Amino acid sequence: MAQSSGKVGSADLKETFERAQFRDDHGAFSYRVTPDYRFEFTEQSAREPISGVRGLRYFVGSGAAAQTFLMDDGGFLFESPVTYYGQSESWKASPGFESYEYPYLNRPIVPGCLQCHASGIQARPLTFNAYAAQPFLQGGVACERCHAAGGDHIANGAKMINPAKLGGAARESICEQCHLSGVVRVPKPGRDGVALTPGSRLADEMTVFVRAGVTTDLTVTSHVENFAQSACKRASGDKMWCGTCHDPHTVPEPAVKAAYFRSKCLTCHAVSDCGGTQVSRNANGDSCIACHMPRNPASDVEHVVFTDHAIRRRPPERRVSPAADAELVPYAGYTGTKRDLAVGYAIVALRDSNRVYRARAFELLKQVRAEGGADAMALAYLAEFYRDARDDAHALPLYEEVWREDRSQYAAAAALGAYAMQRGNLNEAIRLWQETLAVNPALTLVRVNLATALERVGRREEARAVVEKALEFNPASKEAREKSTALR
Repeated sequence: MAQSSGKVGSADLKETFERAQFRDDHGAFSYRVTPDYRFEFTEQSAREPISGVRGLRYFVGSGAAAQTFLMDDGGFLFESPVTYYGQSESWKASPGFESYEYPYLNRPIVPGCLQCHASGIQARPLTFNAYAAQPFLQGGVACERCHAAGGDHIANGAKMINPAKLGGAARESICEQCHLSGVVRVPKPGRDGVALTPGSRLADEMTVFVRAGVTTDLTVTSHVENFAQSACKRASGDKMWCGTCHDPHTVPEPAVKAAYFRSKCLTCHAVSDCGGTQVSRNANGDSCIACHMPRNPASDVEHVVFTDHAIRRRPPERRVSPAADAELVPYAGYTGTKRDLAVGYAIVALRDSNRVYRARAFELLKQVRAEGGADAMALAYLAEFYRDARDDAHALPLYEEVWREDRSQYAAAAALGAYAMQRGNLNEAIRLWQETLAVNPALTLVRVNLATALERVGRREEARAVVEKALEFNPASKEAREKSTALR
C-alpha cells in the first residue's frame, strides 16, 4: 500500500519495455511506450491517419498486479490508456479501455480515484479532476489513513488510533474504504469526495449497494464482500477481521508466505481439519491458501488474478451472479435513504446502459423530489432523465436549480448552454459552456458546440483554439475533426 502511487521517476518502478508495444482489441490503433514514460498511438487503418504522443506524469498501483499511469493537462489529471501488468510483464490497454476503438484520453481521475492510492489529496475546489501543482502530498497509503492525523501525537504525545482496538464497524471501515466497492458507492449529501476519518464509520459517509442474491464473482476490490461469504467470517463474527491474517505494515516474503498464512489458519483450525488428513502432508507445500484461497481472474479487469477471500472449502462448480436487474440493497451494516437508492440506480443505469435501473431511478427520483429530499446530485440525475424523455418543461428548471446550488455539477451547465443555444442566446451559451469546461475541460462535444457558438459571434480564432483542444482530448472525434476542417 505504501508503494501504490507516486510521480514517475520518483520510485523504483517495475516496468520493462521489451514488450512495450501492443494493438487495441479492435486492431484500430497501436500503442508504444518508451522508457522515458511517453506513449505513442498510431491508427492502423487506411483512412486519414491519427497519431500522437502523450507524457505519463504519475503512476498508481504498486506493480504487484499492475501499474497504470496518469496524464496531466494543466493540472487536470486523466488516466492513460496504457497499463503495465506485472504478472505477465507486458503492456496492454488499461482496465476498462479494451472496448474503445480510439485512444481514450479523457477519463478523469477524480479525488475518489486517488484516495485509495495516495495520501494528502490536494483537489482544486469546484472542479471535477483538477489538483494543485502537487496533486498528493505523499505517494501511497500513509500512516494517517488508518491511524488518524498525527499533529497532536507529535506535539504532545497524544495516542494515535489503533484500528485493531476500535469497535466492529469503525474497525471494518478502515479496510472497507478501499476494499469494498459493491455495485455502486453513493456518497451521502454533501459528503462526495470526503475521506474517511479513522475511528468513524464509512456508513456515515456513503451507502454501498450490492445486488440482492449470492455472488461468487471476484473483482479487484471485492475482498470484503468475498470474505463475508466465508464460513470462517460468518462463524467468527466480529472476532475475525482483515487484521486477523494481514499485517498492514509488512508483506511476507514469497519463501515464507505459505507458512505465514498457514500459521494464521492454525490459530482456529487443527492440523487434521483438512479433509481428515494431516495438513502438513498436502500436495501444496503446506499451503492452506493454495486450495482454499486460490488466485483467480478478476471479472472486472483483464490480465490479472487476485486472491479469492471467500475461503471456500472446495472451488465452486460454476460462477453464480445476481441478475443484472436484481434489486440494489445496502451492503450489510449500511443503510440507505430513498435518495441514496435513487442515485445508486441512476449511476448504474447510466454506467451500464441498464434500462430497468433507469426506470426505477426515474420513479424514485421523482418521489424524492416531491418529498423534498433531493440534493443537487439527485436533481441533476432527475433533470437528465427528464431531458432524455424530451420533457424540457421539467428538465430546464431542474438544471437551473442544480447550477445555482452546486457549481461542481458541470452537466447542468452544459445542458443549460444547449438550451441557451436553442433560444438563440449565443453569448449566454458561450458563458455557460466556458463555465462547464472550467470544471471539466475534456468534454469533446461541449467544446465543439462552444466552437460553433464562438464562430457565429465572429470569434473565429477562439473557436479554432477550442476545437483543437477538443482534438487533443479525443483525436478520433468525428465532430471535432469536421469542425476543425470547417474553421481552417
